[in-house]
Amino acid sequence: MRKYDMRHEERGVALLIALLALLLISAVGLGMVYMSNTETSINANYKDTQTAFFAMRAGLEEMRDRMRSDATFPIAVPTTMPGTPNSVLYILNPSGGADVVDPRAFGTTYFDDEFCHESFGPGSPVAYAPPGAPCTATGALPLNNVTTTASVSPYTNTASSLKYKWARITLKQNGTFPNALVDPTQTGVNLASQVCWNSATNQEVVASALGYPNCAAAQAAGLYVEPVYLVTTMAITPQGSRRIGQYESAAYNITPPPGALALDGPAAVFNPTPSSSQYFANGNNSGDPANAAIYTPFTGPGGQASCASTLPAQTPAISTGDNAGASGITTNLTGPPNRTANYTGTGPTPSIVNEGSTGGNQFTGIWSSPAALNNMVSVLANGADTTYSCGIGAPCNGSGPYGTDAAPQVTYVNGDFNFGNASGAGVLVVTGTLNITGNSSFDGLMLIVGQGSLSESGGGNGQFNGSIFLAKTNSSTAPYTQLATLGTPQIAWNGAGTNGIQFNSCWANIGNTMHYLVVASREEMY
Repeated sequence: MRKYDMRHEERGVALLIALLALLLISAVGLGMVYMSNTETSINANYKDTQTAFFAMRAGLEEMRDRMRSDATFPIAVPTTMPGTPNSVLYILNPSGGADVVDPRAFGTTYFDDEFCHESFGPGSPVAYAPPGAPCTATGALPLNNVTTTASVSPYTNTASSLKYKWARITLKQNGTFPNALVDPTQTGVNLASQVCWNSATNQEVVASALGYPNCAAAQAAGLYVEPVYLVTTMAITPQGSRRIGQYESAAYNITPPPGALALDGPAAVFNPTPSSSQYFANGNNSGDPANAAIYTPFTGPGGQASCASTLPAQTPAISTGDNAGASGITTNLTGPPNRTANYTGTGPTPSIVNEGSTGGNQFTGIWSSPAALNNMVSVLANGADTTYSCGIGAPCNGSGPYGTDAAPQVTYVNGDFNFGNASGAGVLVVTGTLNITGNSSFDGLMLIVGQGSLSESGGGNGQFNGSIFLAKTNSSTAPYTQLATLGTPQIAWNGAGTNGIQFNSCWANIGNTMHYLVVASREEMY
């Protein structure tokens, strides 16, 4: 009888299973290699697009930074709409001598094919192309419309330069983006009118709706508006990733308060007052060219000798929100000793004037309410160069100088602050009590908004050029909530000396162009 050996069959099945397992493992391995390569490619592409994105942002920020009056390399921002000479400015950022960047050159890698999709009305220098339609040769800007300047970013004009190629700035006109008009419910809106930023209401407005041909005319009439600028940047990497981004940017308009020392709100307190016969508050504008012969030599922001002031030649030495404050301060200055002669400016001496609105006890415009003033403080805090976080009743000790004449800065203090025997220049914002000494000095705009309290101690010869403004917008106890209406501002001057406050429109206006807000931002699709 023949025996059947099952082991041969089992070995065959095992071999087959082993081969199938090896085949499966090989397939999985090949799949993993493929997926790994795919993932590597995706990661590389993502990294490249991110490089382009952040390079685009770098271009936007370089332009926004150089718009500032106190920038290291400031630009001259356009003052007229595209279609006129020098109305379009480009910052160019090539990556070497062979890398020619000319945004005007149609058909080249770096051609500005976004400009033709922006409408500037009948005066537009290029043929408008609707969304989705490509630019043509008629979309190239005329040479006399364009001004260019070199980038000052690190490694510009080298192989290591940032990957944005150009940044462009123009003024904004209503209808520049036909599908994104400025609030059409505004009365008197004109599609060809300039767009302005209203600092008091935090919104874009059309100059024609305000009743003016442009933002400059509205400013001259006393409105708190600034032109809105379009900042556009294109970035392209060597691998071909491309991003175009845009800011709408505007300066925060801080029209100087009405006085050398402005005390906004009801029944302002200035007690005790300076006892020195040399102390003064002068509302005669030392920054106005009309007064140049009186106040020479004059050093203004950045070391300039004068500035073109549109403000009156005089303001009050002290302005208050109501008659109660004005009469109370006048009584205190009468003494004894009588120091009323040291307070000169608008009107008779002492120049102490109620600048409050009719029937109210507060100033107008951005100075008119706790909400408007706290909004201004918030905007300045967000753009501050130096910030101190203190407490109410727990003052910080500063370490000046807080800016210089050549390089003014925005200094923001949340809480009480000991200024010390220091100096500063620019804008100083204090939400608590500001403590100064007789030797403290500052050129610029001092905003004591929140608790609205200023305390001085000791003698000295410190000087304040510009304007000092106080307003009580918040309650006196934690959590220091915003008041419905302004409270009483208070100054206690417990010293003497030869110091004083001199109104100067150049310094009081310094905050207007030190920082530009990003009103809106977007990435352009193409």
